[in-house]
Amino acid sequence: MKKRNQLLIVSIVAIIMLACSALSQPSGSDQPSNPSDPSQGQQQPPANLLFSDDFSVSPSNEMEEYNADDGSAGTSNGVYVVRSTGDLWQWGRSNSSFDNVVVEVDAQMIQGPANNNSGFGVVCRLTEQADTSVDGYMLAISADGYYTIRSITASSMSPLVDWEYSSVVKQGSATNRIRATCSGSELKLEVNGELIASASTIAGGATSGSIAFAAISFETDEPIAEIHFDNLVVTKP
Repeated sequence: MKKRNQLLIVSIVAIIMLACSALSQPSGSDQPSNPSDPSQGQQQPPANLLFSDDFSVSPSNEMEEYNADDGSAGTSNGVYVVRSTGDLWQWGRSNSSFDNVVVEVDAQMIQGPANNNSGFGVVCRLTEQADTSVDGYMLAISADGYYTIRSITASSMSPLVDWEYSSVVKQGSATNRIRATCSGSELKLEVNGELIASASTIAGGATSGSIAFAAISFETDEPIAEIHFDNLVVTKP
């Protein structure tokens, strides 16, 4: 065999081998992810994040713990538990204060009256006065499908949006995702991704303060309401 033909055959074989090698390489979209690469597979926190808490650490670094005759609040088994055993709202508040804030949290009634007539939700701008009374705003729902926005002045509540029914609010022991916005004079309550109520703040009302999670039973003969809160995300509007 002449060398010219040998080189030609070798060249042809080399081309075929290179083609096969190229076909065997995965395309860019098929490349396996690198677990050590921080840019892959990790969700970046929002730029406006103030803090978040999945309550896997007990006690919480941010939310208070207490136990009193009429109720309690604190972290337990990976959730934040607010328990009311009397006829007053009970809440657990944050150590930090905020002015304009968006609070998102999962809320689930674990124990309550048989007719689901219990309330729970988020308080913003919660401020304690020198006489121990409190001011702020509550954005809440009930386990029987209602919602409200209320102002708190000297520990007395007034409806800005009175209790109204909505099919958006899941009833009983179902989990609801609550999103409460307190921004300037604007108050907004979103539940399970839908805006269901909005209101304006009152003249002279609180402009900054703690956030809190609240719970109550409205049935005097079944006074216990226990609400679990989880997956908290607090951001600036």
